[in-house]
Amino acid sequence: MSVPLLLALSVEFGLGTADLLRIIGTAPARYKVYSIPKRNGGARVIAQPSRELKDIQRFILRDTLSKLPVHDSATGYVNGRNIRENAQVHVDANNILKLDFRDFFPSITVGDWRRYAKKSNLNIPVDELSLYSRILFWGRGSYDPKCLSIGTPTSPTLSNLILFELDEKLSQAATERGVRYTRYADDITVSGERIEDLIRFEATARATVSRLKSPQLTFNEEKRGIYTNGQRRMVTGLVITPTATISLGRQRKRLISTMLHKVKIGELDPVKTGKLKGLLGFCLANEPSFVTIMRQKYGNAVVDHVLRFAIPRRLAVPPGPPRPPAGT
Repeated sequence: MSVPLLLALSVEFGLGTADLLRIIGTAPARYKVYSIPKRNGGARVIAQPSRELKDIQRFILRDTLSKLPVHDSATGYVNGRNIRENAQVHVDANNILKLDFRDFFPSITVGDWRRYAKKSNLNIPVDELSLYSRILFWGRGSYDPKCLSIGTPTSPTLSNLILFELDEKLSQAATERGVRYTRYADDITVSGERIEDLIRFEATARATVSRLKSPQLTFNEEKRGIYTNGQRRMVTGLVITPTATISLGRQRKRLISTMLHKVKIGELDPVKTGKLKGLLGFCLANEPSFVTIMRQKYGNAVVDHVLRFAIPRRLAVPPGPPRPPAGT
């Protein structure tokens, strides 16, 4: 952080100070907002930054945020960690406790970021901290930075940084109670041999979160559950089997097989082929042996066609508002 932010951005993008300040001044409002349906009902609000703002966010993510410490128990959106490693932590346990935070990213505010920056001694000058805040936080329709959004490349890493202290407290509580704790974004997984230990940990976790001043989070009670060895146990989208292995799950495997059959007979459209490519990539990362089975069933040519499929480019995100707010 020794190079001033505006200078670093100017060198990276070839823009003058005036152009950069114009973009940053309107940054909290440079978002395309839309909703997508949730799997279990309701809608999820996506706020996607404009192209130029997203480029600046990605630069800050690469140049600054990715170099800051993330707790070992945070397994999401961290280089070298993934959902399989998250599930692997819990694969040998008999019982699993699932907890989930409600409205996770929007619950993390610009004030939480400022407190984190101060407490962590990031040595960001006050004027630059304001620039970072405007670049990284969504304004919810205003020019004032307010909270993180779903759709911003920096939100996952920022959430991990700001939740470092909470992860430390919950990880320590888990160790004291003989259970294992991981967090993948808003999804908390705790595993242990005895249900009583999980319940004791949950009581501590709820008390810890309720006392937390920054960020102020709440649990989504609809997603809370305890699952035993005889039940279907899902950890960040993967199934832990009764034989202590990690699987994609029968339903996902059937879907992939059906879609590959449609590719073979020429009945899968480009949009669904793109989705199938993503599913096969997920398989290669988490259960590559199933891709081998699909190659044996449908042939290498079919599988390779999907893996090499060029997904059509989506429409570009419209630029943000052209004028700065009054007083900027």
